[in-house]
Amino acid sequence: MTLPSNLQGSYDDLARDPKYQHFARIPDRIIQCIDYFGIACNREVTQARLQAYYLFIGVVDDAIDSGRIDTGRFVFDHLGRGAPVFDEATQRSSVRLITEILKSHLCEETRPLIVDRLRQLYEEVVSEPGATSIESYIEHRKSVGSLTADLSFILIRPVLTGELERLRHFMKQVGAIGCLVDSLIDLRADRRLGLLGFKPALTDYARLSYSILDEGLRVSLKHAGVCGLFVRAIVDNVRDRFRAERELAQLISERKDEVASVA
Repeated sequence: MTLPSNLQGSYDDLARDPKYQHFARIPDRIIQCIDYFGIACNREVTQARLQAYYLFIGVVDDAIDSGRIDTGRFVFDHLGRGAPVFDEATQRSSVRLITEILKSHLCEETRPLIVDRLRQLYEEVVSEPGATSIESYIEHRKSVGSLTADLSFILIRPVLTGELERLRHFMKQVGAIGCLVDSLIDLRADRRLGLLGFKPALTDYARLSYSILDEGLRVSLKHAGVCGLFVRAIVDNVRDRFRAERELAQLISERKDEVASVA
């Protein structure tokens, strides 16, 4: 798929945005896992589909966390409208742009299943603030991570060749663990933004950390060949969060300086 030059530039900007760097790195790691399991794939198509999908997840998740409650309806309306539309309105909205790009990567064979699973994922995400304990919160996050990873597998399945179920199971396990890691990093901020239905205590942090270590060790021991990927993913995730926070703080400071100079 070739995007108009102005939209390609906007898409490239999303991929470089510090907020979405964590998502932009996931495709390369999945391709390394595909190689680890000895599965053949069309690497160019796989990379393109995974990048569109994970940027879609990042952009839509950011919109939902920002309180744009109509995001789900907007996304599903546009996913159901047939061929992608790349016009001026598309360039003005990151959510619309990434939705249309993702739509261009859906094939008729998998489109109905992907849209159905996306609805399940959306319902899981919006119901998450209703979790009133760390136990129910962990189950929500594991479900979100597993569904997110399974959707990426379904998206690329038509261009994979080999024993796919082992890869699918592994991706769902890693997706669940990755979502728990994200939660540990973001737990305090999510509470501050009103995205949690309970106030986490130190014991809750301990319980979440234990779940990550327990499930992460089990997967790592079984698949030692990709253990390094887990470590790099966690390090990158933490680093990206701190970088994004620093850049946001710098932007706020610059805006305050501009206002002060005008006054």
